[in-house]
Amino acid sequence: MRRNLKNRKYRYGASSVFLAIILSAVILVECTFLAFVWELDYITKVNNAVDAQVESIMCEYDRRLFDVYGVYAFTKTVVDDDVYRSALLACGYKEGPQLDLAGYRKIDTKAFKDAIGMYYSYRATGIALIQVADVFSEMIGELIDSDVLKKIKEYTSSPAAGYVTEIIQGAEKISSWFEKAGEKLKIDDFKKELGLFDTLKKQLEGGDNDLKDLSFNISIKDMKPAIGLFEGLIDLHEKLGNTSFKLASHIYEANYFSYNFDCFLKQDIDSSINGTDFSSMHSKNKSDSEYILTGLTGNAAIAAVNFLLMQVLTGTNFLKDYTDKEYRTKVDAVSKVISAIIAAVSEGSVEIDYRIITVALIVLIATFKAGRDIQTLGKGERVALYEKNGKKIVTAGYRDFLFLFMQAVPDNLMLERGLLVLRRDFGELYTGITASADTGIKKISVTRSYALYG
Repeated sequence: MRRNLKNRKYRYGASSVFLAIILSAVILVECTFLAFVWELDYITKVNNAVDAQVESIMCEYDRRLFDVYGVYAFTKTVVDDDVYRSALLACGYKEGPQLDLAGYRKIDTKAFKDAIGMYYSYRATGIALIQVADVFSEMIGELIDSDVLKKIKEYTSSPAAGYVTEIIQGAEKISSWFEKAGEKLKIDDFKKELGLFDTLKKQLEGGDNDLKDLSFNISIKDMKPAIGLFEGLIDLHEKLGNTSFKLASHIYEANYFSYNFDCFLKQDIDSSINGTDFSSMHSKNKSDSEYILTGLTGNAAIAAVNFLLMQVLTGTNFLKDYTDKEYRTKVDAVSKVISAIIAAVSEGSVEIDYRIITVALIVLIATFKAGRDIQTLGKGERVALYEKNGKKIVTAGYRDFLFLFMQAVPDNLMLERGLLVLRRDFGELYTGITASADTGIKKISVTRSYALYG
């Protein structure tokens, strides 16, 4: 009897040990599973927190930069880990791994180019992309066809150049030239022409306009500057004719940098394409468009643009006067007098075709008119490029000329210089970022950049 009880007690103990072994395995499996679930949940929450932080940073793009320039970008001033910490805390984690913010993606010329393309894709209908270059094409073609350079060079290489200079600069004493000519010329025979000569002299001195203080002191016998003006025009025309400058993207960029950046014009009469005052970007007036065009800064950039303006405006005014038959007839009359005086004073040793003198005089007058036009443009007003029957058919403002000149600037130079201006006003700009956190189990890394830049 005792033996049976003893055997039964032993049997029950074996079952308990067996169950304990089985349950310990189950508990081990369950605990491992729970630990895995907890770790997975922790990793997920950290990943979500990192992702939320990166998205928050990307949403903090500079609104003004986007509104005015169409550029999505942020600066380091908006970078922190506040959203990351708040997201972990909301999930019940007071502490979390250190957030590492790095891998900043700076905006480059390619991204800038993409931004400009997008900027015009939704603004093009509201922006008049006037092809100012086309307006000048016919004018420059006429300069080439009329062989103006040859005529001017022919004039400057002749002895007549010195005589013409002395006659023009000393126009108030022109009677003394008739005295030098002696009996060969009589002043009474040229009274009408001398009246035209006085009118011409007033034009050269600026008449009653703002150029009065310039007075006439340009030597007409040295027309190298004028020749340089025309050669510069022709060179620009050839560059614009190159197919590589006819791409839509290049035209967009030229328009963008000509009309959407601060320039020489005073801020109270000038603004960006969408009407934003440049004073909200920087307190002092900046010649940013001129810098992007020339690569020069300050007064040097303005002087370079004025030189280009002088080229184009001199050519424009020359053609307007040269193709005006009535006006050219009057100048021809003056040229004939000058030619006759030169022939008489030199006793026939120096003779010059009056038509060559006409070209020289019209160029000179056109140069002074160009100076007057530059002053008009500087006031924010427009000048006439083409007139008919006294009406201004085609006009252009200062920025229209910048657009013309900008056509000849390579894309990479415009983009690089434009980015420097934006960095000056807005700081270092970034289009993407990488954030990472090491949970000890797995390293979480999230990279984001604006879809606009690919």
